[in-house]
Amino acid sequence: MRRVEAYLDGELSGPSLLELERHLGRCEPCLGRTEFRRRLKALLAERCRCDVPAHLPARLRALLDTSEEASDPDPRA
Repeated sequence: MRRVEAYLDGELSGPSLLELERHLGRCEPCLGRTEFRRRLKALLAERCRCDVPAHLPARLRALLDTSEEASDPDPRA
């Protein structure tokens, strides 16, 4: 899911981008999670317009990474 986050943020390119897009084209669970995250990011960007503490994004990402590692059925995504 770390690569999916980079994908959604426009940070993937070249072979990594193509590989992830191919995977999403054939893996319904990963595509569903990606679409959920895309909608969540859009909703948060639209509704949450406030300053956050500098440490919060890194802390949230670490929590999400830990959660995903524990429950991710396909770690290739």
